[in-house]
Parts: sequence; C-alpha cells; structure tokens
Amino acid sequence: MTTTEPQLRRGGPRPEVIVQRLFPHPLDRVWRAVTEAEHLAAWFPGAPEVDLRVGGRVRFHEFAGDPAEFGEVLDCEPPRLLRFTWDTDIVTLELSAQDDGTLLVLTNALEDAPAAASVATGWEACLGILADLVDGRTPAEPDPRYARHEELARSFELGRPEVEETSEGWSGRFERQLVCEPEVAWELFLGGAAEPEVTHPVPMVGQELRAPRAPEVVLGTVTEVQAPRVIAVDTAAGEPGDHVRCELVEGTGHGARMVLTVRGSDPAERDAALEQWGLGAIEAIAAAALQHVS
Repeated sequence: MTTTEPQLRRGGPRPEVIVQRLFPHPLDRVWRAVTEAEHLAAWFPGAPEVDLRVGGRVRFHEFAGDPAEFGEVLDCEPPRLLRFTWDTDIVTLELSAQDDGTLLVLTNALEDAPAAASVATGWEACLGILADLVDGRTPAEPDPRYARHEELARSFELGRPEVEETSEGWSGRFERQLVCEPEVAWELFLGGAAEPEVTHPVPMVGQELRAPRAPEVVLGTVTEVQAPRVIAVDTAAGEPGDHVRCELVEGTGHGARMVLTVRGSDPAERDAALEQWGLGAIEAIAAAALQHVS
C-alpha cells in the first residue's frame, strides 16, 4: 500500500481533509471494502450501513441516539464514487483504477476546522485497518497517535489566529486542539509547561499573574477565573495587548480545545501579542501536553 501525506485544503465553502491510499488490489475489491456493511464495521467509525443510491440512508449503528446516527447519500456511482453526510460533515470516497492497483481518495469536508489534525489522524488509522482487511490480514489495534496529531497540527498550521481589526483596536482568536484533558491543560497554562516539577495554585481575581521561572515579570492582573476552564487577564504595562482570555472547552478525539483571545487598542502591539500568546504560549502548551501523554 502506497501512502501520501494528508492535506488540508482551504479556500472552499468548507475546509477539507484529504487522505489518499493506493491499494495493490482491483477496483471492485476495494469498492466492496468501502461500501459493504460487514467490511465497514471493521474500519469505518460507527459501523455504517449504506443504502447505495442518491438519497439513501446511512445508518451509523454504533452511534445510536447520537445526532450522527443517520446520514444521507449525496452521490453514488459504483464502483468509483460515494459521497454522504455524517452529522455536520460530508465524506467523499473516490476510487480510480491505477496500473498498480486502486487509488482511494477520502475527502472529509469539515464544519470544525480546528479538528483537522484529529480528523486526519483518525482517517490515517482507519485506512491502515482497511489496508489490513483488503490484504486479508487481521488488523492491529491502532494506538492513540498523539505525536502524529501534533505533527499534522503543525503541518496544517492550525495555530494561526483569526485576526479582526475594528475602529477600537484589534483582536486575535486562537483555537487549538490539544492531546490532554482540560485539567492538564489548565496546569500547563498556569506554568506547568515551563515548570513541570511545580504545582501552581489557582489564582484569584485581582491577583497578579507572573511568568514561570521569572516571577519578577508580571504578565497581568487576573479578572476572571473558573478553574479549570477559564482564566482572563488584563495585561500589565510593558506587555503587548490589553486583555487575554483563555477557555478550555470540549475537543475532538484527543483532548481539550484551547480557545484563547487576545485584544488590544495599539496596532503597534498586535504582532508581538499574537506571537507571545500564539507561538510563545499555546504552542508551548501543545508541546508540553504531548510530553505529558507520551
């Protein structure tokens, strides 16, 4: 089986994760493996059963009672194309005969762009199971693939902020999927990323937030705390930006989702603030989270 690196395609109506695999088997054999319920149950999440016609129902047996319990077939051209809805996503399976087998291109159109690394990591694992099945081997149980998640998050540049300019100033919003639980991410934010050997107490509203390993540096004053989910800070004089708010919400697949917003009124401070809280804080926390679960 030949593999290529997953891609994240932006610029269309939705971001799309694309994963390709070349199987050394004829097209009809691979088509059966990606459409027949007995095969799908072994490699596709939710064990779907597909009514192979446009408008046909896709029932996800293992997600009974979930919003994703039913999907709808949007396109079906055996043995080359199957497109269907899965909850809010759209999944497309395209098969083409090659000289050395069958090329499968799986495209997952997303509602949730920050989930792209989780989605790509998951599909890589699923297609690895599919390869074993088509080859007639017993599939191995996939590992959590935390390191692969972070590798793809960097490759997809998921740490980029959404920046907005207004007449009152600017804001930058980061949304980064992590591979650890909220309680771990909370401790990493408070200083555990720089000082893993130290337990950091929950700060109180009105308390100064100081830099780990440099307690003489005041980052700001805490204005909101909901441990272990929310902390907000008015930045100190000399620190770029005016206000920072970090929230840990439910994520996809691997752990918590960190949503951090930094805003300010001085345009000259914008780039420094985005650098400090993006690469300087969030990506450092993501790297420390990987070390924690490894």
